[in-house]
Amino acid sequence: MLGFLKRDLSLQMVNAKFYLCFVLAFAGLAVFTDFAASFASLYLVIFSGTSIMSIFSYDEANHWETYAAAAPNGRRAMVDARYLLAAGIGVVVFLFQLVLGILDKSNQLETALLYAGAFLLYAAVILPIAYRFGGTKSRIVMIVVVAAFSALIAIGATSLQVFADGDPLAILGVLPLLALPLGAAALLISHRISRHIMAVKEL
Repeated sequence: MLGFLKRDLSLQMVNAKFYLCFVLAFAGLAVFTDFAASFASLYLVIFSGTSIMSIFSYDEANHWETYAAAAPNGRRAMVDARYLLAAGIGVVVFLFQLVLGILDKSNQLETALLYAGAFLLYAAVILPIAYRFGGTKSRIVMIVVVAAFSALIAIGATSLQVFADGDPLAILGVLPLLALPLGAAALLISHRISRHIMAVKEL
Protein backbone atom coordinates (compact mmCIF):
# COMPACT_ATOMS: atom_id res chain seq x y z
CA MET A 1 0.00 0.00 0.00
CA LEU A 2 2.87 2.40 0.75
CA GLY A 3 4.03 2.22 -2.84
CA PHE A 4 0.58 3.23 -4.12
CA LEU A 5 0.40 6.02 -1.52
CA LYS A 6 3.80 7.41 -2.53
CA ARG A 7 2.72 7.38 -6.15
CA ASP A 8 -0.52 9.25 -5.36
CA LEU A 9 1.37 11.79 -3.25
CA SER A 10 3.88 12.41 -6.02
CA LEU A 11 1.03 13.08 -8.45
CA GLN A 12 -0.57 15.48 -5.97
CA MET A 13 2.65 17.47 -5.79
CA VAL A 14 2.51 18.20 -9.53
CA ASN A 15 0.03 21.06 -9.11
CA ALA A 16 0.09 21.48 -5.31
CA LYS A 17 2.63 24.32 -5.29
CA PHE A 18 0.70 26.24 -7.95
CA TYR A 19 -2.61 26.01 -6.12
CA LEU A 20 -0.97 26.59 -2.73
CA CYS A 21 0.15 30.02 -3.92
CA PHE A 22 -3.46 30.92 -4.74
CA VAL A 23 -4.77 29.62 -1.42
CA LEU A 24 -2.13 31.49 0.57
CA ALA A 25 -2.82 34.66 -1.42
CA PHE A 26 -6.55 34.39 -0.66
CA ALA A 27 -5.78 33.65 2.99
CA GLY A 28 -3.55 36.74 3.18
CA LEU A 29 -6.29 38.89 1.70
CA ALA A 30 -8.77 37.47 4.21
CA VAL A 31 -6.51 38.29 7.16
CA PHE A 32 -5.37 41.78 6.13
CA THR A 33 -8.39 43.03 4.16
CA ASP A 34 -12.18 42.65 4.07
CA PHE A 35 -11.86 39.73 1.66
CA ALA A 36 -14.03 36.81 2.81
CA ALA A 37 -11.97 34.05 4.44
CA SER A 38 -14.62 31.53 3.42
CA PHE A 39 -13.60 31.95 -0.22
CA ALA A 40 -10.06 30.76 0.48
CA SER A 41 -11.39 27.84 2.51
CA LEU A 42 -13.93 26.85 -0.13
CA TYR A 43 -11.26 27.05 -2.83
CA LEU A 44 -9.03 24.72 -0.81
CA VAL A 45 -11.84 22.17 -0.42
CA ILE A 46 -12.68 22.26 -4.13
CA PHE A 47 -9.02 22.01 -5.15
CA SER A 48 -8.47 19.10 -2.77
CA GLY A 49 -11.40 17.22 -4.26
CA THR A 50 -10.47 17.86 -7.89
CA SER A 51 -6.84 16.96 -7.22
CA ILE A 52 -7.86 13.53 -5.97
CA MET A 53 -10.10 13.07 -8.99
CA SER A 54 -7.21 13.95 -11.30
CA ILE A 55 -5.37 10.85 -10.10
CA PHE A 56 -8.01 8.69 -11.75
CA SER A 57 -7.17 10.32 -15.08
CA TYR A 58 -3.54 9.31 -14.53
CA ASP A 59 -4.75 5.80 -13.71
CA GLU A 60 -6.56 5.56 -17.03
CA ALA A 61 -3.70 7.07 -19.05
CA ASN A 62 -1.09 4.79 -17.51
CA HIS A 63 -3.30 1.70 -17.14
CA TRP A 64 -2.57 1.72 -13.42
CA GLU A 65 -5.51 -0.53 -12.54
CA THR A 66 -4.05 -3.20 -14.82
CA TYR A 67 -0.76 -2.94 -12.98
CA ALA A 68 -2.55 -3.11 -9.63
CA ALA A 69 -4.44 -6.21 -10.73
CA ALA A 70 -1.12 -7.93 -11.46
CA ALA A 71 0.23 -7.24 -7.96
CA PRO A 72 -0.84 -9.33 -4.93
CA ASN A 73 -3.89 -7.58 -3.45
CA GLY A 74 -2.92 -4.68 -5.69
CA ARG A 75 -6.34 -3.23 -6.35
CA ARG A 76 -7.28 -3.44 -2.69
CA ALA A 77 -4.02 -1.72 -1.73
CA MET A 78 -4.63 0.97 -4.33
CA VAL A 79 -8.05 1.74 -2.82
CA ASP A 80 -6.64 1.75 0.71
CA ALA A 81 -3.88 4.16 -0.29
CA ARG A 82 -6.26 6.58 -1.97
CA TYR A 83 -8.63 6.66 0.98
CA LEU A 84 -5.68 7.20 3.32
CA LEU A 85 -4.67 10.10 1.09
CA ALA A 86 -8.20 11.51 1.31
CA ALA A 87 -8.13 11.28 5.11
CA GLY A 88 -4.74 13.01 5.17
CA ILE A 89 -6.01 15.83 2.96
CA GLY A 90 -8.97 16.18 5.32
CA VAL A 91 -6.49 16.79 8.16
CA VAL A 92 -4.69 19.41 6.05
CA VAL A 93 -7.99 21.19 5.34
CA PHE A 94 -8.82 21.16 9.06
CA LEU A 95 -5.43 22.58 10.10
CA PHE A 96 -5.46 25.23 7.37
CA GLN A 97 -8.91 26.40 8.35
CA LEU A 98 -8.01 26.35 12.05
CA VAL A 99 -4.98 28.59 11.48
CA LEU A 100 -6.94 30.87 9.15
CA GLY A 101 -9.69 31.17 11.75
CA ILE A 102 -7.18 32.15 14.43
CA LEU A 103 -5.58 34.79 12.20
CA ASP A 104 -8.96 36.06 11.00
CA LYS A 105 -10.37 36.00 14.57
CA SER A 106 -13.47 34.16 13.39
CA ASN A 107 -15.15 30.91 14.43
CA GLN A 108 -12.08 28.73 14.67
CA LEU A 109 -12.79 25.16 15.68
CA GLU A 110 -16.38 25.15 14.41
CA THR A 111 -15.47 26.36 10.93
CA ALA A 112 -12.48 24.02 10.71
CA LEU A 113 -14.71 21.06 11.57
CA LEU A 114 -17.26 22.17 8.99
CA TYR A 115 -14.83 22.45 6.07
CA ALA A 116 -12.90 19.28 6.91
CA GLY A 117 -16.15 17.35 7.31
CA ALA A 118 -17.50 18.69 4.03
CA PHE A 119 -14.36 17.54 2.22
CA LEU A 120 -14.59 14.04 3.70
CA LEU A 121 -18.26 13.84 2.70
CA TYR A 122 -17.34 14.95 -0.80
CA ALA A 123 -14.59 12.33 -1.04
CA ALA A 124 -16.92 9.66 0.31
CA VAL A 125 -19.41 10.38 -2.47
CA ILE A 126 -17.11 10.84 -5.44
CA LEU A 127 -14.49 8.11 -4.88
CA PRO A 128 -16.81 5.09 -5.38
CA ILE A 129 -18.26 6.78 -8.46
CA ALA A 130 -14.78 7.28 -9.88
CA TYR A 131 -13.84 3.66 -9.20
CA ARG A 132 -17.04 2.50 -10.84
CA PHE A 133 -17.02 4.67 -13.97
CA GLY A 134 -13.45 6.00 -14.20
CA GLY A 135 -12.15 9.55 -13.97
CA THR A 136 -13.32 10.75 -17.39
CA LYS A 137 -16.95 9.62 -17.09
CA SER A 138 -17.17 10.90 -13.52
CA ARG A 139 -16.37 14.52 -14.34
CA ILE A 140 -19.97 15.57 -14.89
CA VAL A 141 -20.99 13.93 -11.64
CA MET A 142 -18.08 15.66 -9.93
CA ILE A 143 -19.30 19.08 -11.07
CA VAL A 144 -22.76 18.40 -9.63
CA VAL A 145 -21.28 17.12 -6.36
CA VAL A 146 -18.97 20.15 -6.06
CA ALA A 147 -21.92 22.49 -6.52
CA ALA A 148 -23.97 20.59 -3.94
CA PHE A 149 -21.22 20.57 -1.33
CA SER A 150 -20.39 24.22 -1.96
CA ALA A 151 -24.00 25.00 -1.10
CA LEU A 152 -23.76 22.75 1.96
CA ILE A 153 -20.66 24.57 3.20
CA ALA A 154 -22.27 27.96 2.60
CA ILE A 155 -25.36 26.97 4.57
CA GLY A 156 -23.27 25.53 7.39
CA ALA A 157 -21.00 28.59 7.61
CA THR A 158 -24.02 30.88 7.62
CA SER A 159 -25.67 28.93 10.42
CA LEU A 160 -22.53 29.33 12.55
CA GLN A 161 -22.90 33.11 12.26
CA VAL A 162 -26.67 33.55 12.31
CA PHE A 163 -27.62 31.22 15.13
CA ALA A 164 -25.48 32.79 17.82
CA ASP A 165 -25.70 32.26 21.58
CA GLY A 166 -28.95 33.52 23.03
CA ASP A 167 -30.89 32.98 19.84
CA PRO A 168 -33.90 30.66 20.24
CA LEU A 169 -32.57 28.66 17.27
CA ALA A 170 -28.99 28.56 18.55
CA ILE A 171 -29.19 24.76 18.58
CA LEU A 172 -29.02 24.87 14.78
CA GLY A 173 -25.58 26.42 15.02
CA VAL A 174 -24.33 23.13 16.47
CA LEU A 175 -25.30 21.16 13.37
CA PRO A 176 -22.15 22.05 11.36
CA LEU A 177 -20.09 20.50 14.15
CA LEU A 178 -21.50 17.14 13.10
CA ALA A 179 -19.94 17.47 9.64
CA LEU A 180 -16.60 15.94 10.61
CA PRO A 181 -17.88 12.81 12.39
CA LEU A 182 -20.44 12.33 9.62
CA GLY A 183 -17.72 12.77 7.00
CA ALA A 184 -15.44 10.28 8.74
CA ALA A 185 -18.23 7.72 9.02
CA ALA A 186 -19.22 8.25 5.38
CA LEU A 187 -15.61 7.79 4.29
CA LEU A 188 -15.39 4.44 6.11
CA ILE A 189 -18.58 3.24 4.43
CA SER A 190 -17.38 4.58 1.08
CA HIS A 191 -14.10 2.70 1.53
CA ARG A 192 -15.93 -0.60 1.82
CA ILE A 193 -18.02 0.20 -1.26
CA SER A 194 -14.94 1.05 -3.33
CA ARG A 195 -13.21 -2.13 -2.21
CA HIS A 196 -16.26 -4.11 -3.33
CA ILE A 197 -16.30 -2.34 -6.71
CA MET A 198 -12.65 -3.17 -7.31
CA ALA A 199 -13.11 -6.76 -6.12
CA VAL A 200 -15.91 -7.24 -8.67
CA LYS A 201 -13.62 -5.95 -11.42
CA GLU A 202 -11.17 -8.76 -10.64
CA LEU A 203 -13.82 -11.43 -11.30
